[in-house]
Amino acid sequence: MLKKLILLLAVLTALVLPAYAQETGAPETGAQETGAQETGAQEANAALGPMQAILQEQAELIVKSSRTTIGPAIEAVSASGLPQAAEVLETWQAREMWQRKADGLFFRGEDIGSKTYRPIDFDTGEAVGEVPSSELKQIKPNSGIQGLIGTALVTFQLNDPSRAKRIDALRSLERAANADLLAPLRASIEPEEDAVLKARKQRLERLLTISYDPDPEARIAAIEEMSGDLGLDVRGALNPLTVKTLKVFEGEPPAEVNVARVLRPGS
Repeated sequence: MLKKLILLLAVLTALVLPAYAQETGAPETGAQETGAQETGAQEANAALGPMQAILQEQAELIVKSSRTTIGPAIEAVSASGLPQAAEVLETWQAREMWQRKADGLFFRGEDIGSKTYRPIDFDTGEAVGEVPSSELKQIKPNSGIQGLIGTALVTFQLNDPSRAKRIDALRSLERAANADLLAPLRASIEPEEDAVLKARKQRLERLLTISYDPDPEARIAAIEEMSGDLGLDVRGALNPLTVKTLKVFEGEPPAEVNVARVLRPGS
């Protein structure tokens, strides 16, 4: 009886061990395949130029995105520290960026007529042959995305080595500024070496502080500093602050509301 039990146990062990070995071996093979795929992707990116590698990482957002989701792609380009970042943003904003359908690479496209484009590599600045438009996909950011790209571009333009480009950036801010542009304007003041442009930046910073700074004390300080300035742009910054609107509340108005006067029924 004992010999039969030992024999049965030996048979069961022989059946179980190979199956166990197969099961434990399968994940190792899967891990090897995953590792090989990751290594291949890394090697592919390493073969690309630094800006092209960034664009490939953000390709899905660049090709199809919205104003609310495009932020990481714009940030990746603008924060790259690469000298060609401004050119990429300008090309993207102007809808002159194209993606080659064959491999998904991005280029600046030069229209040479006859529905043919000359792709320009963002990293080398060199032309990459001539391609019919049917083999390319134009990247068309909507107006909302173009606005966000424009905001990112301000940082580069305000610090551009070209004085003319810095002047253009200031003119753009003077015409149509918003709260998002206050921080890059402030950051550009200290490194500005041109005394005339520095004074112009400082004045514009005060005006934008009046209009957009979330800190009431900072806005008040800017108003006091500009109190002797009779410029039309100063009046333009102050006028919205003096506009009165009539609102009705049940009971007392909230504490955070800036109340000029309280009117009660019968008063």
